[in-house]
Amino acid sequence: MQTVGSILDRRSGLAPGFDLMRVVLAVSVVIWHSRAIVNNDIARGGGFFELGSYSIIAAFFGLSGFLITGSALRLRLRDFLLNRSLRIVPALAVEVLLSAIVIGPIFTDLSLWNYATDLKTYRYFANVFGFIIYTLPGVFARNPTDLVNGSLWTIPHEIACYVLMSACMLTGLLRRPALVLGAALAVILLGFVLSLGLPDDPVSLAARLGDKLFVDKASRLYVAFLLGIAAYLYRYRLPYDLRLMGLAAGILLAAGAFDLAAVTVVPFYPFMNLMILPALIYLTVCLGVTNLWVPKLLRAGDYSYGIYLYGWPIQQALVNLVPVRDANLQVILALPCIVLFAIFSWHLIERPILNLRRRFSFIASHRLQNELPPSADAAAAGLRQMR
Repeated sequence: MQTVGSILDRRSGLAPGFDLMRVVLAVSVVIWHSRAIVNNDIARGGGFFELGSYSIIAAFFGLSGFLITGSALRLRLRDFLLNRSLRIVPALAVEVLLSAIVIGPIFTDLSLWNYATDLKTYRYFANVFGFIIYTLPGVFARNPTDLVNGSLWTIPHEIACYVLMSACMLTGLLRRPALVLGAALAVILLGFVLSLGLPDDPVSLAARLGDKLFVDKASRLYVAFLLGIAAYLYRYRLPYDLRLMGLAAGILLAAGAFDLAAVTVVPFYPFMNLMILPALIYLTVCLGVTNLWVPKLLRAGDYSYGIYLYGWPIQQALVNLVPVRDANLQVILALPCIVLFAIFSWHLIERPILNLRRRFSFIASHRLQNELPPSADAAAAGLRQMR
């Protein structure tokens, strides 16, 4: 029987399917956001629209859980945290800086002096540290929504997932996959329990936190992340089976066709976390280890993070500059600009950071090795033999 682990081993731990899937998911985020950015329409669409809104970010976090578990098993906690920080923070810091000092002055309704002296301008830099501020003074005030970058809402949850992984490393849970699965189930069950006892508008900090983490939309991120960890830990027992992949896809299609968002007798997110996420994460992992065709442009770098980071502010700028109120047309106009910025981010910001990560990052070392010229490659091999 083929397993996810056996396929990874056969490919020396590398799977181009994951690279392609990250880009596809990032572009899907851009497409999904266009409706909110162009028309400020965030109402539930039902059916496949609701399924897509639920699934895209959840699949991202499931992939993240799967991929970084290998690093967590291999590295010391200090190096793991440094690895994740170097991957996430530099590009985020540049995006926040560009939003505040370039996009802000261009698109604010305030005078440059008032913008530069407004304390809210400087509060925006808290985004670098995971304290999310969505607006800048007077910026995009005439757009349908004035959020400078709505995509940043996942950053605190991503940081929290790294804290969760650190706890797993410290407590030895990464050696006990059944407990990781149990933790995912516990999050789901807590969502059901808390949804019965919490008021519609929680007041206390504990109630608000419980609602956000276990009942509301963020709950799927943690369940997906834990299921991704479990999938990696069980990789040698997780079958790579086209029939099971077809069944998982069928479950997702049925969820869209039957419009599970219309189910009102149970809380939506805990219900979806229980019924949909296992199939979604299984299908995501299996597609990730599949040797999918990757366009030549995408082989030159990992542009997914840049697409995700720069998508929203670029779309906002285009909505301000171009009188287009059709979401599909706006995506067509925005995507080339977003991809160009993502390429810029990778080659000028993210890739140079890989030089700092190559000592403890398998993927970073592999990517840099592949980009060395033949003479440098031979020299590196000679050095290894001398050692």
